[in-house]
Amino acid sequence: MCTVMGFFTYYQTIGQIKFYTAEQESRALKVSKIVMRSIEYPMLDGEMEYVQKILEDLNEAEELYRIILCDWNGIIKHAGDAGLIGSSIKSEITKRSLQNKSLVNGFEYYGKEKVINYAMPIRNEKACNKCHGTERNMLGVLSVGISWLPTEKRIIALINRKIVVTLILIGAVGFFLTLWLSHYITRPISRLTAMADLASHGKSTIQFGKTIKCWEELDCNKTECPAYGGTDVPCWFVQNTLCRSKPSEKFPEKLEECIKCEIYKKYSGNEIMRLADSFKHMLYSLNQSEMELIISERKYRDLFNADPNPIFIVNGRTFAILDVNETTQAYYGYSRKEFLQKSFFDLSNRAYKDMIDDFASIKKGEILHYLKRQHCRKDNEFFYVNIHVRPAEYMKQHALIITTSDVTESVEKETQLIQAGKMAALGTMASGIAHELNQPLNVIKVGSDFFIKMMDRGESIDKKTFRTMAEEMSRYVDRASDIINHMRDFARVSDGTGAEININKPIADVFRVLKQQLTLRQIYIELDFAENLPPILADHNRLEQVFINLITNARDALEAREKTWKKILKVRTFVEDKHVVAIVSDNGKGIPADIIDKIFEPFLTTKKIGAGTGLGLSISYEIVKDYGGEITVESKEDVGTSFKITFPAISQKSA
Repeated sequence: MCTVMGFFTYYQTIGQIKFYTAEQESRALKVSKIVMRSIEYPMLDGEMEYVQKILEDLNEAEELYRIILCDWNGIIKHAGDAGLIGSSIKSEITKRSLQNKSLVNGFEYYGKEKVINYAMPIRNEKACNKCHGTERNMLGVLSVGISWLPTEKRIIALINRKIVVTLILIGAVGFFLTLWLSHYITRPISRLTAMADLASHGKSTIQFGKTIKCWEELDCNKTECPAYGGTDVPCWFVQNTLCRSKPSEKFPEKLEECIKCEIYKKYSGNEIMRLADSFKHMLYSLNQSEMELIISERKYRDLFNADPNPIFIVNGRTFAILDVNETTQAYYGYSRKEFLQKSFFDLSNRAYKDMIDDFASIKKGEILHYLKRQHCRKDNEFFYVNIHVRPAEYMKQHALIITTSDVTESVEKETQLIQAGKMAALGTMASGIAHELNQPLNVIKVGSDFFIKMMDRGESIDKKTFRTMAEEMSRYVDRASDIINHMRDFARVSDGTGAEININKPIADVFRVLKQQLTLRQIYIELDFAENLPPILADHNRLEQVFINLITNARDALEAREKTWKKILKVRTFVEDKHVVAIVSDNGKGIPADIIDKIFEPFLTTKKIGAGTGLGLSISYEIVKDYGGEITVESKEDVGTSFKITFPAISQKSA
C-alpha cells in the first residue's frame, strides 16, 4: 500500500511538473515569436537603430533575461544589453541554431541563473536580397532567454507539499505494517542482506548458507560428475550432473528431475532459504563469467598485440584514438597514453577531406582502402602507408578498426620509375620544346638586329616604335621563360600528394608543348573541354605525365596509318555521375585484340625495339589509381582507340 501511494504521488507530481514545464516552454516560444514579429518590419526596412531600441525596451520586461540578435558568423549585432554588441555568442543553443539553420531551444545557465533559451534562424527572404544578396539562405539568429526561476519556485513548492502529505500517509501505514512484517520477513532478509553487502564489497568468495555433500549422503562414487566434491553451490544448480546415469540438463530445466531427489527435498528449504541458495548460485555464475571474460580479454589483447601491422581503434564520430596495439607504439614512437590524446588525423600533416567524409559515412560491412597516404612519426619523420578501414563496435560505441602498412620503400621505387618515365616523355617533347623556344628567340633576334641596324645608320627610333618593339621582345622573353619553367616543373620529382585541380589544366599544358609536333604530322586536334568542371584530388605534374603518355601513344598509332588517312586526335572532358571524365581517342591503327587485356602491364609494347619502354601505360595506370581514379580502354584494329579516365569529383559546398 505504501508503494502504491508513493507511486501515485510520484507520477501525479511528475505529471504536474511536466504540465508547468510545457506551459512555460509554450509561453517562452510565444514570447520569442512576439519578439521576432516586433523587429521583423524594422529589419526589412533597414531601420536597425529602431530594432536596437525595441530589443532594449523588451529587455526591461521582468521575465525576459536576455535578447540578442547575431549574424551568421556568431557576432552579436544587436542586444537588449548594449554591452554585448560586438562580442561572440557563447550560447551553445544559439550556436546549434546557426549550424543546423533551424529552431533550437533548451535550458542554459548564465552564472547561477537558469534560463530557457529559444534560438530562431532569420531567413534570407526575397525582401532581404537587395541588402544581403542571395548567396546565403540564413542571415543570423534571434536568441531570446526567459528566466526559469518563477516556474522553478512553483515546482519546488508543489513537490514540497506532495512530499509532506505522502510522508504523513506512508508513516501511518508503515507503522502498522512494520509491526506485522518484522517478525516474519525482516529478520530473515536482514541476514541475506548482510551477505549481499559483503559480496557487493568484492568478497565474492564468502561462504554462506548450507554446505551439501550429496555424494556422501547418497554413497555415490561417480567421481566424474561435476557436482562430486564441490561445495560452492547446491548440486541442483550444477549442470550435466550424472545422478540418473546420464548428463542432466541446465538450470532451471533440470529442476524437474531434482525435485524428485532426496537431497533436494531435504535441503531446498523454504522460500527464504531458496532465495539464499539462488543468490549463492548467482555469485558463483558471476565469478565464472568474470574468469571467462578475463581469459577472453587476454586472448584478444595477445592477438591484437601480435599483429605485425599497426592497428588503431578509433571513435567513429570524433575519430579520436581509443586503443592501439604494441606494434603501433613501436612503429610511430608514441606511447599508448600519448595516442589516446590524439585524433587519427593528427598522425598526418595533411587534411585528407575524402577520408574524413568517408569515415563519417561508412556503413556496416563496408571496407575502405586508401593508398600511399603520408603519416608522421613522433620524431617528425614522414613515411607512406596504405590504410584499411572497417566499422566495428567497441565498448558499446560506434568505432572504426584501422590498419596501416608501411609502403614507403615501394613508393620511393615507384617515384623513381615515374621520374624515369618523365625523362623519356621529355625526350619525345624535345622537338616541340625547340619549336616553342625558336619563335621567341626569332622575335628577339629580329628586334635586336633592327636596333643595331638603326644605330649603325645613325638614325633615331621614335619612342612609339621603340616601346612597341621592346614590349614585344619582353613578351616573348616571358613566353620562353614560361616554357622553360614548365619543363623544369615537369621534370622535378613530385611527392605524389594530391591537391584540388581542374583536369583541363594539365591537358592544356600538354598541348602547349605537343601541339606543334602533332600539327607537323598532319594530325587534326579536336578539343572539347567542359566548362566549370568540379575539381578532383590529384597532382598536376603527374596527371600531365599521364596525358603525355596517352597523346604520344595516339600520335604513334596515327603515324602507323597510310599518309592519305585523315588523322584525328580527340580529347573531351565532362561530368558523369559525380565523376570527372576525360576521354583521349584517335582513329589510328588500334590495339590487337589478343593483347588489349594486358595493355597496362609493365614492359608490354607494340612498338619496334628501341621505340618504347612499355612503361608509359603501366605508369599512367598506377598514377590514376593512386588518386582514386579508373582508366579503361576500348580499341578495334584499323578503327581506333579510346582511353577513358574517371576521377571522383570533389563537391563544392557553399561557405
